[in-house]
Amino acid sequence: MGGRERTDGPGTEPVPAVVPGSTFGRRLREFRQSAGMTIEGLCRASGVSARAISDMERGHSRVPQGRTLALLADALKLDDGDRARLVEPVRAQRPNSRVGRPRVGELPRGIGDFVGRAPELALLRRHALAAPDRGRTLLAVVHGQPGLGKTAFAVRAAEQLREAFPDGQLYLDLRGTDPVPMPAGEVSTRLLRALEVSPRSIADDEQERAGQVRAVLRERRCLLVLDDAADEAQVRPLLPGVGTGTVVVTSRRLLGGLEGALRIGLAPLTPRESAALLQAIAGQAAGPETGAVARLCGHLPLALRIAGTRLASRPGWTMGRLARLLSDEDRRLANLSTGDLGVAAAFAPSYAQLSAPARAMFRGLAHVPGPDFTAPDAAALTQLDLLDAEDLLEELVDVGLLQPEGDRYRMHDLIRIFAADRLRGEAPVAMWAQRFASGIRTPLLLR
Repeated sequence: MGGRERTDGPGTEPVPAVVPGSTFGRRLREFRQSAGMTIEGLCRASGVSARAISDMERGHSRVPQGRTLALLADALKLDDGDRARLVEPVRAQRPNSRVGRPRVGELPRGIGDFVGRAPELALLRRHALAAPDRGRTLLAVVHGQPGLGKTAFAVRAAEQLREAFPDGQLYLDLRGTDPVPMPAGEVSTRLLRALEVSPRSIADDEQERAGQVRAVLRERRCLLVLDDAADEAQVRPLLPGVGTGTVVVTSRRLLGGLEGALRIGLAPLTPRESAALLQAIAGQAAGPETGAVARLCGHLPLALRIAGTRLASRPGWTMGRLARLLSDEDRRLANLSTGDLGVAAAFAPSYAQLSAPARAMFRGLAHVPGPDFTAPDAAALTQLDLLDAEDLLEELVDVGLLQPEGDRYRMHDLIRIFAADRLRGEAPVAMWAQRFASGIRTPLLLR
């Protein structure tokens, strides 16, 4: 089979005397044509996109994944000997790829002790697997307040869906909560590099680059994770309509301007899931204090992870000691910090994105006595017109610092503590004392 040429015939195309591309690409083409298949036929039989097969044959694709190789070999019905000949040049290339430039767009390391999110993962998996039948790229927006583990969720979903995307999985951190998020033009450039488009082919014009991204994604069955999006404008130009792939966008914002998206809102873990995560990280048996620590962490995955890590790194500590430390509300955020992780540090970027009036509103809401409140409550507390108060509350919702529940708003316990900390550090104490002394709290207390 090796180097003989085939003549043109039904379902085949002319074969040049010398086939360009890598050794793997030449062998793939030889096996395909010996099987009497066109590229489109192999695409249908294997589930690997025609664009990806063409790129492999021409030597324009990176070393394919093992799953992709298996799909191609199965579709070509290769015996053990021919399968080994196909895989051999790929294995020879892999060691070199480790010592060269790191691949662009690799998924970050997943979390081995991931807990919960089973319904949300099942929902995303069901829609992702159905996307090829619909012929449209699935767009999923994973949203929620800081510290809920949106990135971990997206990576976990990608790991579970790996076999469904033979053309690969890509990841890009959009730095949406940074003071200056990644510009849309840079996003498209990095994605084209990750998709292995030749640098010489990447357009100079920003809109043209976005069009190139859409064109490549339309032809490939891959999963793209765009993590920590700042807003719709950062991702909208990159989203293909037609295709068999999936794009997962994570953001603290709802990104309501992205039409036709599957929206998956994450909430804090359940008490049972929180206890399981604490035990897995801390390596301690369950006890009555475990529930107390989980409650003081507000069942927030980031807080639970930090608490468990602190216990694991201090063998002499017990869950009860940690519960006592966290019971001090004034020091709770300080105690929920380890290394470069901190609950307060996770909330701070959202606070920094607020307008000055919304920051003042946020600080004032630290004094809400109950778990939730209405817009009139907030208006009375801040002495604002109701419509102005509603606008500011929606701004807080938009960055994940408040959660709407019908006609009421709920603030997570740790976010409320963060608001109180900002109030002590930034707002004139005398002003708030005067306001509360004059009875501004009354609508809140009597509701």
